[in-house]
Amino acid sequence: MSVRTWLDDSARLLGEPALVDLGDGDWPYHPMSLADGYCGLAVLFARLSDESPELRAIAHEHLAAAARTRRPANESLFDGAPSLGFAARSIARADGDYRGVLARIDPHVLRLAEKSLVAEEARLLAREPGARMACYDVTSGLTGIGRYLLACGAGARPVLERLLEYLVRLTDPVRVRGQWVPGWWTPDPSLLAGPVAHPDGHFNLGMAHGVSGPLALMALCHGQGVAVEGHEEAMRRIATWLLSRRGFDEHGPYWPALVPLEHEVACAADLLPPSRVAWCYGAPGVARAVQLAAAAVGEPAWADEAKTTLRAAFRRPRERWGIRDASLCHGSAGVLHATALVLGRDADVLPELCDHLLAQRVQHTVVTVPPNRPGFLDGSAGTLLALHDHLTPVPSTAALPWDAALVLG
Repeated sequence: MSVRTWLDDSARLLGEPALVDLGDGDWPYHPMSLADGYCGLAVLFARLSDESPELRAIAHEHLAAAARTRRPANESLFDGAPSLGFAARSIARADGDYRGVLARIDPHVLRLAEKSLVAEEARLLAREPGARMACYDVTSGLTGIGRYLLACGAGARPVLERLLEYLVRLTDPVRVRGQWVPGWWTPDPSLLAGPVAHPDGHFNLGMAHGVSGPLALMALCHGQGVAVEGHEEAMRRIATWLLSRRGFDEHGPYWPALVPLEHEVACAADLLPPSRVAWCYGAPGVARAVQLAAAAVGEPAWADEAKTTLRAAFRRPRERWGIRDASLCHGSAGVLHATALVLGRDADVLPELCDHLLAQRVQHTVVTVPPNRPGFLDGSAGTLLALHDHLTPVPSTAALPWDAALVLG
């Protein structure tokens, strides 16, 4: 069986909403979810419809299935109304498509953003250090919402600019334990280790939960002419910090997943081990954020350093890559797609990454790609999207590409 045939057959198994097992309806299997629900499947079939227009109807069926459910209690780009709006914009191909749906969704997303901004602006005004990752990050916070607002056009621009002003202020130094440190210091657990591991908090480098996400969003907004006071300086602060927090081993430079406060204060980030290789944490996601910033502010040397660091990641033994499955978030699908964006479609490592992704079909059926989810972020829809784009050099005609959800473009 050819890879293309396998992809087509796999997509066919996900084509009917009623036959897709979303689990028991609780997180992370909420139907109105881009991460794990029907919204992610709608995005998959929207992309596949670029080559097979008849699949657009299937994309709409998944969107309709999501719309028939109640919104979850906690909403973000990956859950609730923003997910529904993202899917609708991904399916839309002509002016006016889903205008009525979006007219109801977009004001709700603007209110979500404003609610989060009020709380964070009050914290900054009170000079309280400690940015909660769920407030600002891609998967749960304002960076993910900001990427959606960027796609909404002029009507969302005032709130988007306010959001960017918040991200700029997030780069201002704060005083923690008597030391001045970058403003994105967080007291949160790292999500990679227990809270005891970093009792004084940390600085998260990752794309999913760390400062690379805001950097990528600011760069994308800048590239589309949406900028605020201090915008470029904030990008420079983050990008130069990221590049200066790399370690070096016999294979070359690397990024750690995070920098504990004690290492930041001691200027000892280079003593930390390399991160795993993934979109969420590690060189693929961080390198793309730095690359986007380099293009935004005209610093080609940053882009060169980003590529060098990503290439070095693949020179390390494969067992140290930490790629656990075929997902977008922390698996080979996300690495495959991000690496193609950073290094180009002819990068030597791409066939190996594709082989790793395809190896999952030997162990699992398409609807049980580990960790046994059909959705976008951790499941089959995301895996198939990355594989499809690897095999299909023709770009999507969608105004909002699927990888915008990962703030990769």
